[in-house]
Amino acid sequence: MRDHFHSTTPHGEATRGHVIHWAPVYDWVFGGILRRTHGAVVDLAALSAGERALDVGCGTGSLAVALKASAGPTGSVHGIDASQEMIEVARHNASRAGVDLNFQVGLAEAIPFPNGTFDLVVSQLAIHHLPDDLKQSAFAEMYRVLKSDGRCLIIDFEPPKSVPWRLVARMVLGREMMRISVTDYRVLLENTGFTKVETGRTRYRLLSFVRGQVAR
Repeated sequence: MRDHFHSTTPHGEATRGHVIHWAPVYDWVFGGILRRTHGAVVDLAALSAGERALDVGCGTGSLAVALKASAGPTGSVHGIDASQEMIEVARHNASRAGVDLNFQVGLAEAIPFPNGTFDLVVSQLAIHHLPDDLKQSAFAEMYRVLKSDGRCLIIDFEPPKSVPWRLVARMVLGREMMRISVTDYRVLLENTGFTKVETGRTRYRLLSFVRGQVAR
């Protein structure tokens, strides 16, 4: 379900992460499923009115649209994705929803915003697209762009525990997806400097979270 490893931003930066270029098909196939999970993510994010949020690996923009309701008219939600095609679909979806959002091509490991810009950085089902060394770089970038006391929330796929369901998931999703472990992200967040790091399950069986806070 993934395309090639390399994508280049308008500024010439390239990523070694997996990049999805078939965004309209992705939105048609997975959009409805993803939108049903966003309520749980918004609850975990606890974004307050007036705050600024960044969705890293925003895909087709549906999570950013959901977050904007919490940010309110005085807050803002931005989204970056390595795929130009995803950004185009995200802009279309935001326009269709009548929501004012900012989407741009950008890499998780080179976030195109100044230090201390955001109150919240969130990423859903995107970090597993990065090789291990870029995961650490991405978390360092998230830390950099967060304000003091800013929060980071990562939601990712959690492979089923039972053997029968793991076999089914492996056949459907492939061997690589079975190696994802959200609990491994906890160590990366702690190594980056995040505090109050915790992991847990969402109310969806195959989605888990890790979150932490900036302490400067």
